[in-house]
Amino acid sequence: MKHHYIFTYLIMAAVLLASLAPASGQRAVTVSEAIDSSLAFNPQLLMTDAKLDASEATVRQATGSLLPQLYATAGYTRYEEPNIVTPIHEQGVFPPLDDEIYEANLQLSIPIFDGGRRLTRRKAASADVDESRATDDLVRNEILQQVAEIFLYARRAEDQSALINKRLTSLYRQLHDLQSLEKEGRASKGDLALVSSLIASLKSDSSAIARSRHQLGIRLSALMGTDDEVTPAISENGMDLEALIQSYPLTDFEADGQSGPSVRVSEARLKKAGAYQSLASRELWPEISGFGVYSYRTGSDWDPVGEWTVGIKVSLPLFTGGSRISNIEEAASLRRASENALRSAKLEQQSILQAAYNDYISAANRRDYLSTAVKEKLISVQAHLDLYEAGRIPLRDLHVQETELLQLQIEKNAQQYEARLALLRYEAAAGTLTQSKVISLTGGVQ
Repeated sequence: MKHHYIFTYLIMAAVLLASLAPASGQRAVTVSEAIDSSLAFNPQLLMTDAKLDASEATVRQATGSLLPQLYATAGYTRYEEPNIVTPIHEQGVFPPLDDEIYEANLQLSIPIFDGGRRLTRRKAASADVDESRATDDLVRNEILQQVAEIFLYARRAEDQSALINKRLTSLYRQLHDLQSLEKEGRASKGDLALVSSLIASLKSDSSAIARSRHQLGIRLSALMGTDDEVTPAISENGMDLEALIQSYPLTDFEADGQSGPSVRVSEARLKKAGAYQSLASRELWPEISGFGVYSYRTGSDWDPVGEWTVGIKVSLPLFTGGSRISNIEEAASLRRASENALRSAKLEQQSILQAAYNDYISAANRRDYLSTAVKEKLISVQAHLDLYEAGRIPLRDLHVQETELLQLQIEKNAQQYEARLALLRYEAAAGTLTQSKVISLTGGVQ
């Protein structure tokens, strides 16, 4: 019978460990591999990269409009020879096309004056490039932040699983002992039921943690732009906060005035809105351009004749139904909206930075207090264990203390991850999140 209990204990432990292990077929990836793949294959980042390329092409197009334009055209025409008297063909019959013209033109157009519209369009295109580049940086920061959060959540789940597994091992051992004592009439069924209930509760928590790790793997696969099933590889590096505190001192938050990606996007949009407002006001100016055309023409007799045509063209809007005035009013309204959007972005960035840094300080301080609480609770648990072994308290009282100890240990470990998550939010909002900082904050290997 004793061997039967040992076998049962081993089977339960094996099942528990299997529930915590990566699912079959999943590929474990390190944080460096996840970052490299995400920055190379993430669809959202590829989309913003393509938009940036398109914006840069628009600038080149706007620059080209400042230069003279040269065109070459050619044509071939067949036509009816005019008759002075009654046509020689029958009525109702299409006349014969018995003559032809061959023509080739070389046309040069030179912009002389347009009220600065071409230059303003180029400024608007340059502002669009700035917006696309800032958006690309924003998406890149968000991807780095999300990858780092996944690895931190996965490592926190691993720590929680280790604590729960340790507690389950103790409970299984205690259950085995109680089963032996119950056979001898020295343990009550109530104690057996209590331990079995605690085991079932912890196994439920363990199962939930395992499922959360699976969900993290799904999110990581999407960020990496792959259909393969992956799981975060947990680093063995230490996660103590002492090294971080040297880089991020536990002092009051001080704004450095740096513009993060969200603010840079709003700044670029304001710049673009200003350019479009200037462009709308310049639509009232006349446009002057010079042109030169060399035409080379011949008929069916193949006697080519070439001629030059040069001139100046002036275009002046006199009446457009008020559309240009409406464009000016629209552009002015959009500029005011962009100014308020920029102010809102700056306030939001300031709020996020301050809140994130305060969360970091709060988590670090709570970790210190919880460390003291865990040490004191360990003493209390040992004292209750001595009392239980002496038969002075029931098993229930001991388990209450042990459960509280487990909760304190889980909460203490959680605070060091909360501190790192807060720093991730801080760096991402400031636009200073890099691959090396992600690896440092997640405890990965460079």
